Amino acid sequence: MSQPSPSHPRPLRVLLSYAMDAPTVDEKYSNELHTLATSAGQALTLIAPDVQVLYVDAARPPQDVEELVERVDAVMMLGGADVSPELYQGDERAHELSKGCNLAADEFEISLVHAARAKQRPLFGICRGLQVMNVALGGTLEPDLGDGRVHNDHPVSDQMTDHTVVLEHDSAVSTIYLDHDIAIRSAHHQAIAEPADGVVVTGRSNDGIVEAIEVPTDDFTAAVQWHPEDPGANREHMMLLASAFVDAARRARTARAN
Repeated sequence: MSQPSPSHPRPLRVLLSYAMDAPTVDEKYSNELHTLATSAGQALTLIAPDVQVLYVDAARPPQDVEELVERVDAVMMLGGADVSPELYQGDERAHELSKGCNLAADEFEISLVHAARAKQRPLFGICRGLQVMNVALGGTLEPDLGDGRVHNDHPVSDQMTDHTVVLEHDSAVSTIYLDHDIAIRSAHHQAIAEPADGVVVTGRSNDGIVEAIEVPTDDFTAAVQWHPEDPGANREHMMLLASAFVDAARRARTARAN
């Protein structure tokens, strides 16, 4: 377990970003996002007594993203509605199939990706967070996976599905889990189409959909398409991810101080 450093009396701050009660989605879906965010935050604070979670509303973002990131030690982007197709040159089909888009949230979280990397903060994405990360770095998305898949076919559904993901050996997530064939819970109808330059695909479902990515040139920039923070998921998986993420944040803070 991560231990507080006596040389850093202030808390280790982790920013969690998601769209809170956005007008583009219904109340039921918003409440599901709150539940998932609470679960993620609880996992982080259980890792070490000095971990402090800062929840940020991506739908009503602060104006100065760089100042915000300067105040924290790591950034995590959570799930939510679809990314606006105009941000990844989506065609008419993408516009027709995308639901619940919130351009303000998209632009804020894209800025968050760039600020976190520029300031060398560990960055982790969950579900929509993975998709935002890929778009921010120049990649594209598949706007709809279609019916009959193992993932889900509606962006504002609370129906999680269970399936397996195969991780690349020696990838960030595989190293964290000490396994490369894992059972996960997901709920998404969009996915990565073309990975951005510098983004390495490190996990796929059995039908070939991208489920995990990382940027190996960064100390810790990674994302998963599934929901390890879901209350019905394997809690050990979320705790392992949270522990690795907090450890990375602590290392980065120590490096900045030296």
